[in-house]
Amino acid sequence: MYDFSEKEFEDERKRKKRRRFRILVISIGAALVIGIATIVTVSYYYMNRSFSGYDVVGEISRTDSNNVTYRSFQNKLLKYSRDGISLLDGSGKTLWNGGYEMENPLVDVCGDYVAVADIGAKKFYVYNGNDPGVEMEMTFPIGRLKVAANGKVAVLLHDVDSDVINIYDPYNKVEPLKVEVPTNVTDNGYPLDFDISPDGDSLVAAYMLASGGMENKVCFYNFTEVGQDQNTLVGGKSFEKNMISCIEFIGEDEVAICHENGFSFFENMKKPEMIFEKIFDKEIKSLAYDEDHLLVLTGNAGSTEDQSVHLFSFRGKEEMSEKIGYKYTDILMADQEIIFTDDQSCHILRKNGKEKFSFDFEKKYEYFFPAQRDNQYFLLDGTTIKIIKIG
Repeated sequence: MYDFSEKEFEDERKRKKRRRFRILVISIGAALVIGIATIVTVSYYYMNRSFSGYDVVGEISRTDSNNVTYRSFQNKLLKYSRDGISLLDGSGKTLWNGGYEMENPLVDVCGDYVAVADIGAKKFYVYNGNDPGVEMEMTFPIGRLKVAANGKVAVLLHDVDSDVINIYDPYNKVEPLKVEVPTNVTDNGYPLDFDISPDGDSLVAAYMLASGGMENKVCFYNFTEVGQDQNTLVGGKSFEKNMISCIEFIGEDEVAICHENGFSFFENMKKPEMIFEKIFDKEIKSLAYDEDHLLVLTGNAGSTEDQSVHLFSFRGKEEMSEKIGYKYTDILMADQEIIFTDDQSCHILRKNGKEKFSFDFEKKYEYFFPAQRDNQYFLLDGTTIKIIKIG
């Protein structure tokens, strides 16, 4: 005879087991959702919180003169003057230095390399922190120089009737001169600006030609086998009367050409092609760039009203656009931050448009740079170098 009560008991036990399993799954899922939401909320707060104060975590005295210039390099302090150049860490320790005598030093950096030239004279030096530095003597006065990430240097030399842009490999003792790009001022125009690619294989130069009416043009040079087939000149573009303000590589093979009304992006330096162009209907007040982005600040000269900051990737995508009311004299982009400074205030805007720091200091300062640790910065006045932590 079949026992129905025993069967019902077993079915009830199975139903309870299934119910407990469902409750367990739901509880785990809810806990995961709450945990993920908490992590996202905390991460968002952490990544976007704003600071309005700071603590001094380190301080050393400045013993240099007013003729010394500082700039940010690899989140350290690059210090140079007429008498030499050195790199300092956060404790003020000298990591390397180089001595020289110059009247008008000009510095350029890329990768691990630092190049410094005496503008109007005939010498330049290249440093990488691993050797005492390399000195190069030119035959004509130097007008400007740019260094590549592998240490090659493009140098504009002024002759009496013409200019030449030479590419040097300072570490090649046998044959340091790699390429000559001659320019005749009458035929080619006056060089406005130029930049060398990170690999040192390409050069982009802007010229202004005055004869026969004002014309501004850009020439693309490539020094690989592709360029040799065309006497190194692989492309060009006329910007007509639109004055070119700067040329900067913002990528391994991408270059930004900035002009009065906007900018253009080109890629593929073996066969240059314009991939994006932006024209603004407002005045361009300032430009800044790093290895990934170009920043354009528009507004009216002499006024903080109606100012907007626009951040573009090198593919032309506008990744951020914000109105700002900052008073500033300098703009620096570092990692995910845009730093606006004048002589007594500082504002840090994240690249996502969220403000990170805003502060008016009690007295004037000279420099504000990012340091190596998160939320730490160099603050330099006339007598001290401080490491501050914002909070």
